[in-house]
Amino acid sequence: MRIIYDLDEMTETARGWLAGGSVGLIPTNSKLHTGHVALVRSSLQKCELSVVSIFDNLLRLESDETQSRIPRSLGDDLQLLDQEQVDVVFIPRLEDFYPVSFSTHVIPSGPIAERLEGATQPENIRKFATAMTKLFQLVRPDIVYLGQKKAQQVALIRKLVRDLHFDLKVRVLPIVRESDGVAVSSRIGLLSQVERQAIAVLYRALLAGKAVIEKGERNSAVIEKVVADLIASEPLLKLDYVAICDPNTFEEMGETFGINLPDLLLAVAVHVGATRLVDNILWKSSGYWLT
Repeated sequence: MRIIYDLDEMTETARGWLAGGSVGLIPTNSKLHTGHVALVRSSLQKCELSVVSIFDNLLRLESDETQSRIPRSLGDDLQLLDQEQVDVVFIPRLEDFYPVSFSTHVIPSGPIAERLEGATQPENIRKFATAMTKLFQLVRPDIVYLGQKKAQQVALIRKLVRDLHFDLKVRVLPIVRESDGVAVSSRIGLLSQVERQAIAVLYRALLAGKAVIEKGERNSAVIEKVVADLIASEPLLKLDYVAICDPNTFEEMGETFGINLPDLLLAVAVHVGATRLVDNILWKSSGYWLT
């Protein structure tokens, strides 16, 4: 396994990719878990070369207090990736990635950038879009592997790829869940035992929304209330939002939607003490749920 810290070395290495075959990129924020491992293994199965980027410091955002509290262990991450036989780990240095003279930013617009996560943490959207654009330029992957849990980031990356004509494909894997349905996340380790038990209601609430949709309910407010009411039954959780939206544009579905369901995302965000968590389930108009 090759570890690259230097931007110029990464650029020179990427120039040689064509001779080596297809390249898969798995972008991470460190503190790797089984969700990341699923992405890595998918890349290893499909691509000749697999690159994992670890750039936590590049996305350490002042407005995201939860992210700043997650303990880091680069040694453990590297050991895990070595066991999985990843080809390259790219760990750019903050001072190189964002030098003092840096002044060019990617600023998305529209519902993807302005609603839900964009409304609560607008600065994060700009920083994320800028960092991913730079990462794509440096690594030059053929495929980028993402998890469905951060659905708004998935939509944003897809838009970046389309709008800026990046020559790469976006592959999205289902959310990896624990036995009680809780979405795997590095943030789970910040919770007390009681808080950890409480957050199981999130997945149950999403499934309750799914159930009323399957029974024919098409009023967004009614569906969102079903989800919100179940979350409210757990006093340790403070609801940030429940939303039904288009998973590609993040536009609201409207007060009602048709009998024939379009693609739709049912998303939630909550605070559990000082920790913020998101989760979602996705309906595909081709006829199945991603839960």
